[in-house]
Amino acid sequence: MVYRGGRKKPGEPSSALEKALLVLGELTRSPRPVGLAELAAAIDLPRQTIHRILAQLENAQLILRAPQRDRYVVGPALAQLSVQALGTLNTAAPIRSVLERLVGETGETCNVGILHQDEIIYIERMDGPSPLRLQLQVGSRAPVHCTAIGKLLLANQHKNIRMRILNTLPLQHFTKTTLTSAAALEKEFATIRSSGYSFNNQEYFEGLTAIAIAIRDASGKAIAALAVHAPSTRMDREKALSFLPGMTEIAKDISSSWSLLEE
Repeated sequence: MVYRGGRKKPGEPSSALEKALLVLGELTRSPRPVGLAELAAAIDLPRQTIHRILAQLENAQLILRAPQRDRYVVGPALAQLSVQALGTLNTAAPIRSVLERLVGETGETCNVGILHQDEIIYIERMDGPSPLRLQLQVGSRAPVHCTAIGKLLLANQHKNIRMRILNTLPLQHFTKTTLTSAAALEKEFATIRSSGYSFNNQEYFEGLTAIAIAIRDASGKAIAALAVHAPSTRMDREKALSFLPGMTEIAKDISSSWSLLEE
């Protein structure tokens, strides 16, 4: 709205960027696909303007059109930008302090990872005391379809994003337990969403198991994952499940520390 004399109402978005950010803000806060009518009701912008912004954002892959007509979700390009922004935060100190607690509770190596395009990137880790463990460095990358963190984060993506990744990614066979079909993985993802955790049963490396849970932001979206991994001789599924209460508390602490950094 413009006052007489051409003055803009205080707080009213004027630039194209401000208007696009308003639209993106509504989409990122919603747990489900959002339509034009809902956006128009939430944002004080003309429908024609919102429609034009949606088309531009979709063209840039910042958003995706959901199967339902004229409904939109966060796209891969925006997810990638979020991951890169997360990686620039000074998160090492708060993560390390809480990971140290988890290593003390479990006696095993603990990792924090994020989804970047079609891979997992480990952004922090702390080794357990045993010399028998998998050696991974911060910044290491791993496949999404055969790691506990990868399956957990992929299961929490919108179906459009999941299917795009599964349909373009070579689902490489690493061990006899690796899931290499989209159908098998979709079934696994449904189990993960239902249970709240992901278990890696020697799917990437023979003799290595892992369990992962989500690290969520204030809106409840899975922005990263916390995992404990160990040789299968020390950690079967039953043992891994015994770690869940402690992991849940650690994941909440990490989420809280990130929220404080963003304030």
